[in-house]
Amino acid sequence: MAVPFDIEHVARIVAGPNAAANLFAYLHAGINRDVGCGLLTASVYDIPNLRSRRVFSEDVEAYPLGNFKRLDKNLYFETVLAGRRHFSSTTIEEIAGVFFDWEKIQALGFESNMNLPAIANDTVIGTINLLEKKGHYTAERVEKALAWQPIVTLAFLLLASEGSDEANFQPGLSVARNAGMEGGAATA
Repeated sequence: MAVPFDIEHVARIVAGPNAAANLFAYLHAGINRDVGCGLLTASVYDIPNLRSRRVFSEDVEAYPLGNFKRLDKNLYFETVLAGRRHFSSTTIEEIAGVFFDWEKIQALGFESNMNLPAIANDTVIGTINLLEKKGHYTAERVEKALAWQPIVTLAFLLLASEGSDEANFQPGLSVARNAGMEGGAATA
């Protein structure tokens, strides 16, 4: 598998200001170019407390930044968070089997998904969450996305290095805050 990113460019981004947000923007552009994505979000995880928090969203109205979402111990949890592997589907029926908000996903026009984990020290620290039309995340596209996994992990490590519980890949956007927690498994 060919490396889809320019490591010298990545090194310059990492050494510069706003490294997490800038590297995530580079990753986002690469995923769009190489794999295709109708909607991309990103989440960080608090696995001991079974919750996740969104740190990037292309559609902040449908999927706002911030707020915690409850994690359910289901196929997604076992595959991505416990198993440290990607999760992908090509139909809304597969999505409905693991994500509580599958009707929202379908209403937005999506029926295929991929979750690509950022893994450091044998732990999933984040995921990028991709949505697209039915049938999109084929084995070939999944393989192309997996080539970006080192950059996914590096971006989340840079975000964690900011040391803030409200850190996100979209500086300047306010983080939604409420006392509640969205129900169901982490998704888009």
